[in-house]
Amino acid sequence: MATVKNLGKTKEYVYDISLDGTFIDALTLTCDHNTDGFNFKLPSTFRYTDEHPYISNGEGRNSVNGQSYTLVEADVAEFEDTFLNKAYNGGINKSGLGVDEYCTSTINFSRKNYADFMPNGSTKKVGNTIKSRKMSGYLERFIDRGVDLLLHNQGHQFLIEYYDYIEKIYNYQIPIREIASKGNIKKTLAEYKSDVLGVTKSGSKKSMQAWYELAIREGLDVHVGDTVYYINTGVKKSQGDVKRIVHYAYQNPGANVVDVTKEVEKERREIDKRSDVKETGLDIAKRMYGPSAYTYDEIILNCKLVPNEILDKEEDTLCSDVEDLEYNVEKYIEQFNKRITPLLVCFSKEIRDNILVSTPVDRKYFTEEEAKLVSGEPMKEGDQDTFEALMTPEGKEIEFWLSIGERPPFVEECDIDWDELVAKHLKEKEDEENAVFKTENEKYLKALEGLKRSDVEAFENEGKLPASITSFMTLGSDMRLYFKAIPQKTPSTGGYVFDDISVPDSVQD
Repeated sequence: MATVKNLGKTKEYVYDISLDGTFIDALTLTCDHNTDGFNFKLPSTFRYTDEHPYISNGEGRNSVNGQSYTLVEADVAEFEDTFLNKAYNGGINKSGLGVDEYCTSTINFSRKNYADFMPNGSTKKVGNTIKSRKMSGYLERFIDRGVDLLLHNQGHQFLIEYYDYIEKIYNYQIPIREIASKGNIKKTLAEYKSDVLGVTKSGSKKSMQAWYELAIREGLDVHVGDTVYYINTGVKKSQGDVKRIVHYAYQNPGANVVDVTKEVEKERREIDKRSDVKETGLDIAKRMYGPSAYTYDEIILNCKLVPNEILDKEEDTLCSDVEDLEYNVEKYIEQFNKRITPLLVCFSKEIRDNILVSTPVDRKYFTEEEAKLVSGEPMKEGDQDTFEALMTPEGKEIEFWLSIGERPPFVEECDIDWDELVAKHLKEKEDEENAVFKTENEKYLKALEGLKRSDVEAFENEGKLPASITSFMTLGSDMRLYFKAIPQKTPSTGGYVFDDISVPDSVQD
């Protein structure tokens, strides 16, 4: 992990730190990347053994001169001595390589989300994909069990228990306490009420949070740090915990309230089709029905609180034990499947897409052979780096070496054709710049095609640009555009050109 320190003006350290965690030490010419590490499968045979150990020259940060190393430790010591040596780093060992842990088995579900089965029998789980404080108990229980089954290479048993769990959810056999969502109180109710009245940067109303709305509606005495447990009680997976419906209305001369939501929404859709100028719903309502028009919200809660007596009981409580408290089966099965999906990376692509079901009647049956676990088959292209991609310098690394006029070390040892890589990078950079230019050029042409004489006069007299141009460019402080008219007709169009851009005769005097 890179620690940022303000050293003031110094020539001792120079770091270029990128947002993705990569940083380049420009003095020692090393490039490191923020990562949880690399997982390697142990080879069946080793180069260095008790009979033929590796003798270190002590050039690595962690190696000792003259000490013998075998197996994995030998490979690590040799790598440090060869590629991270003191001679190259100006006599200072600033980089090193080490082994974090040995695992009996390991699974990478996604970047920075993995599970390890340790030699002592424990399981290490890392990442929000498989663990989270906000995760409902019914998800946590199955994922803990499911990950252990996969780490023990029991793919067939995992599938059996997955379908059994789908049946339990479907038949309301999951305890209410376990299926309940957890809402954390991070602000007071007064602060929430004030905050939810505001709007986002895009101008839309801020989202409402179910547990706060429930606490307000039920008159709960909650404080910052409390957790509110609730379940979704809708009947379709599309029904969220809380829904806000905006209504528009006005008062007629008889003081009666008239709901005009449908009319306002219809007018807004028509405006959106024919104009780039946006009006708020309230603006439209006032324009159509006068200043008495107003807006109000209807709040629909598709959720209910889980009473404390259910949470505090030692024994589990099912929906069948409580009146009028059934959870949304469709929604919770969908939620369960979303959490399970990353775990399916262990299964072959031949069956992976056919595993998940929404009801018990769709249950699938796979043989032991079909359910054998695999590796090297990511969910989608790009999820798993190839060795070539891992070892090939990225564009920003190439730019760094080009900027200092140096050739990176060890490219030959890594079988990298540096000259070819640089040529390819420069060509891709040129193509990218050409593509950007082409896109901008097309915008210019489209805008110029729509210019009218009045637009030109407005610019000459008032310095005002038409909206078709200001949408992609700005007027300089010296009141000039960043291209100039050249009074020369082009043979192909008969128009005039702004540099290389044709302008119709209609805009020229």
